[in-house]
Amino acid sequence: AAESPTDVSLTRPELAAASGLGDRDVDLLESYGLVRGRPLGRDTVFDGDALIVARLAAAFQAHGLEPRHLRMFKVAAEREAAVYEQLVTSLVRQRNADARQRAANRLDELAGLGHNLRTVLLRSVLRGVVGY
Repeated sequence: AAESPTDVSLTRPELAAASGLGDRDVDLLESYGLVRGRPLGRDTVFDGDALIVARLAAAFQAHGLEPRHLRMFKVAAEREAAVYEQLVTSLVRQRNADARQRAANRLDELAGLGHNLRTVLLRSVLRGVVGY
């Protein structure tokens, strides 16, 4: 699983500045469900995962992909997560710390396997694009 700085807490303008996106782009990322802020007083703050997503969105934007194009990644992640959730449901239902830890470990392993499989499959498909 990707590492995320859990102690990061950024306002919307701070997230935009730290990622290189405009305020409107951050609003779009939020509207497409790619980042989620949480209320803190009168502000909305974003965590480290939101910063990573925003920075990746900025990099994609440099190649011509707008936030709306990135929605496919969220949809794919949700579908993948639903499959993994089915595999740990019995552990989660046990409602004890050991079972929850085993479920978390299994989810981490599944996420890593999924990442590796997607990487290889994408590389294989893209190889065909450039004729390798």
